[in-house]
Amino acid sequence: MDPALLIGFILAGCVPTTIASNVVMTRQAGGNTPLTVVQSTIGNFLGPFLTPLLLKMYTSTGAWYTHVLPPASSDSYGHLYRRVFQQLGLSIFLPMFLGQILQHLLPNPTHHTLFTTYKLSRLGSLSLLTILWSAYDSAFSSGAFSTLPGSNILFTVFASLGFFVLFLAICIVASLPWLPRADVVSVAYCVPAKTPAIGIPLSQVLFVGLSGVTRAKIQIPMVVYQGLQVAGGSLLTIPLGRWTARAGERDGEG
Repeated sequence: MDPALLIGFILAGCVPTTIASNVVMTRQAGGNTPLTVVQSTIGNFLGPFLTPLLLKMYTSTGAWYTHVLPPASSDSYGHLYRRVFQQLGLSIFLPMFLGQILQHLLPNPTHHTLFTTYKLSRLGSLSLLTILWSAYDSAFSSGAFSTLPGSNILFTVFASLGFFVLFLAICIVASLPWLPRADVVSVAYCVPAKTPAIGIPLSQVLFVGLSGVTRAKIQIPMVVYQGLQVAGGSLLTIPLGRWTARAGERDGEG
């Protein structure tokens, strides 16, 4: 097994959940959309703080597959976070902070002009597609796929599918005894999801000194998982929507 792919699985497991697709699919499945927004926003806010910490912890074990990482990965936590926030501070926290201020000061013009008239909400999906395209483009242009055995690629696909199903099953089983169905749907979409919007830029910052081929390999599990989670989540909107609708009908009859 290529060690860079295993590092990529660790990275994918450490990044926070996504926002846009979670909100859309939760709404389609009849789930608690405000809860999804809160969970996703908190996760993406904490992601740049927790992801480097978790990644450094899991890759500092001396396991054989960590030998692919450069010596720079052994920097202190201070140097690690300095690189992260120099790169991501202006692209994540500053726009979030300014956006909240703008919506608070001008709620009606902001919502009507930007989101209704100019459909600015679609910009997030376009940005995500651009990030995914850049990851696939890097993988193909660097020859990362051609250097991987077919067995490694199959393992990446089926392992990603297995992780998605496992995370989904755990969160549903753990939520059913004490949460209403709408909240269970929200948890089911937020917990298994992983966002390449933070993961891919972080991989550029955290793994300084890697070759383009190795960095592209590290990104492969994340983009594969992203495709599977969107496909799986879209298919689940139908049965989950019927499940939440039956609960609503019983509440109405009661």
